[in-house]
Amino acid sequence: MQRQNFSLACLHRECELNYSRLSRLTDENPCLGSSFRIKNAHHSIIDFKVIQLAKFTTTLFIRIESNKLKWLPCIELKARIYRDAKMAEVIEWCSDRTIPWALVERKGPQSRDEKWQWNIFLGELLYQALRHRRIAQVQSS
Repeated sequence: MQRQNFSLACLHRECELNYSRLSRLTDENPCLGSSFRIKNAHHSIIDFKVIQLAKFTTTLFIRIESNKLKWLPCIELKARIYRDAKMAEVIEWCSDRTIPWALVERKGPQSRDEKWQWNIFLGELLYQALRHRRIAQVQSS
């Protein structure tokens, strides 16, 4: 079995793409508590909510639900947007796992490429949201 090499430069490129995708979906200057929902043709709902704002970062809570696929549980993740670096990355998923900051830092039963997997998942989610979105509702709390 060939071992894959996951470089930091490739991870940064994925985070830059995620930033680009998120910037097409969100406001440039969001306010704390603001949220919006995307419904697509496949009857899934993606909720985005700004849960933290700082000088150079924004943290989003993202929840994905499928009305059609009852066997699929809701997926919840947190993504941090670094506005100065123009990058976005997954920092937590399913409320119980924090993604390690460094690629080599592992706690418990995590795979070597777990940080990769969740950032690529975020990229696919955002790509599909941009491609198939039907209704976008903007709400402020």
